[in-house]
Amino acid sequence: MALTLATSLFAQSSFVPEGGEYSPTGTLPGDQTFPDVSLSPTGGYVVWQDNVTDGDGLGISAQKLDSDLSGTLSAFRVNQIGAGDQENPRVALLKNGGAAFVWQGGPYGFQHIYARFLNPDGTFATGDLLVNTYTNNQQITPAIAALPDGSAIVVWASDGEDGDKLGVYGQRLSATGQPLGGEFQVNQTTPLNQRSPAVAALANGDFVVTWISESLAGVVNGLPPAGMTPDFSSGHGAEIYAVDVFGRIYDPNGNPVTDEFKANSQPKTCANPAVSGAADGGFAVTWSEYVGTVVTNGVTSTNGWDIAARCFDGQANPKADEFIVNNYTYGDQYSPRLNTVGATHLVAWTSLAQDGSREGVYGQLVTQDGKPVGPEFRVNTTTVSQQFQQAVGSDGSSRFLVAWSSFVGGVGSFDIFAQRYAASSAPPRPAAPYVSALSQSRLSVTWPPLAGYTVDHYEVYADSNPAPAIVTSNSWTMTGLAPSSTHTFQLLYQLSDGERSPRSDTASGTTWGEDLTGPNGIPDGLPDDWEAKYFGPDPTKWPDPNADTDGDGASNFQEFLAGTDPTNPSSVLKQSVTVNSQGAWLNWNTQPGFIYQVESSSDLKSWSNFGNPRFAPGTTDAVTISIGGNMTYYRIIRVR
Repeated sequence: MALTLATSLFAQSSFVPEGGEYSPTGTLPGDQTFPDVSLSPTGGYVVWQDNVTDGDGLGISAQKLDSDLSGTLSAFRVNQIGAGDQENPRVALLKNGGAAFVWQGGPYGFQHIYARFLNPDGTFATGDLLVNTYTNNQQITPAIAALPDGSAIVVWASDGEDGDKLGVYGQRLSATGQPLGGEFQVNQTTPLNQRSPAVAALANGDFVVTWISESLAGVVNGLPPAGMTPDFSSGHGAEIYAVDVFGRIYDPNGNPVTDEFKANSQPKTCANPAVSGAADGGFAVTWSEYVGTVVTNGVTSTNGWDIAARCFDGQANPKADEFIVNNYTYGDQYSPRLNTVGATHLVAWTSLAQDGSREGVYGQLVTQDGKPVGPEFRVNTTTVSQQFQQAVGSDGSSRFLVAWSSFVGGVGSFDIFAQRYAASSAPPRPAAPYVSALSQSRLSVTWPPLAGYTVDHYEVYADSNPAPAIVTSNSWTMTGLAPSSTHTFQLLYQLSDGERSPRSDTASGTTWGEDLTGPNGIPDGLPDDWEAKYFGPDPTKWPDPNADTDGDGASNFQEFLAGTDPTNPSSVLKQSVTVNSQGAWLNWNTQPGFIYQVESSSDLKSWSNFGNPRFAPGTTDAVTISIGGNMTYYRIIRVR
């Protein structure tokens, strides 16, 4: 593994870059921006705002990550409501193994907060849920945290609800999306704006909410102090507004444990707070603060925005004064995010022009007592144009993942990229492969490519055979098998430097049943056990494979490939092509929990995979396709 260049940056900590920069989503059409990520030791999800996902404006897309934090299968659409813009997504993995997504959606100026929940198996547990009870004006900038009791807490800014401008509100939700108690107001100060909330779970089950609080600090004549914003409209001097970071702790039931408290100790204009719990029961808060012009030994420099942080115990008592996180202070460093593994926080932010080409993403490790660990470091490897809008995930055990939006140009425009950081330099364990039947004698074994590493080869271990199949692609076919036989498989990989991963968990698959007979007494191309299941034990009464027994428009052979019931007209895989402002779409209905593969052909004889296999979390799916030019045919088959 190529870690030598980065080792010095992390010599004082146990975290090192794991592999290189990679795209967990692959290249997608349109712009993928404002990502968020949530992890566990077995994987997680990355979610983002997408302008080519739901056919109208902005929508929410997500990608499942496997245990080595590579993207698995294909990205999927989260929001059901497609009209208008859905934006600013956040995601949290729940205690039961499911996940919850939140975002704001609707007409601008009248947007509301929505959520959608996934079951532990990755299928949708709910449709789009309206989270906020108060629906006047707009509710914006949601944040979410999973709580140790299995529930989730969602917070947002609501316009006019607290009697003035924006205020901060919260709602607890069960693992199935049911409201737990009512919507509640977080901020005690109500004049002006209370906005930009963030939320994190604490080790004892409590949670802490942070936000930006605006207040009138006074009226002065002349210029305001550095970092303060004057308002000369009063006509009798400059009104000085304080823009601070506030916080408040709640118990697991949503009852306040503390009054609101001020997190920053310096009189600077603050923005973009983020918060994360620590192993000792406390938490860390980070934010952007405006420094402005600084005079040092008679030399004037413009620092702009810097990244500040402060650590607290579980009762909101500060452990120390706030400190500046970034080492490079010229220009603007802004929009920090952070997460935690044990007693170590990772803060990541956007820095303007530091990497030599517009925005770049930088990071700093910090102890739970507020002490920086080593110097700051650059996260992105690609520096051309823009790398920004970073998010930080933690698996709670030994790894961080920083994800961001990166300009790639062309059809892709902005795509999601990521970098792993781990407490060990050992290669991560791969996820179990996918196994599907190709015939009575063949099984297909596939797995996602290991993104961010230089892989020399993969090894596939079948059944109890100690000798693996050595392959350099991400698929292998086992042949010469008996009909209706079940086989097990494990996967490992070897990197170009000789390091080897542990073996994956075991996956299994079963070949098709025998095709010994048919309605004419000879094999007909369909497994006999499948035909007996749906058409009875007498082969002479089995219909022809090309017949459409239930009259739903799909032949019996097509229903076998799709995994649908050939005797039920409502059980059928139907596909259609639609065209909207975002292009042409191939649409089809799905069965939740199944995996489908889109295939394409130019002659209806030779078929090839069109993109990666697609997991069905709900009852419909769609992909963008090209129309015009050479004729292309598409079909969908069920893989598993």
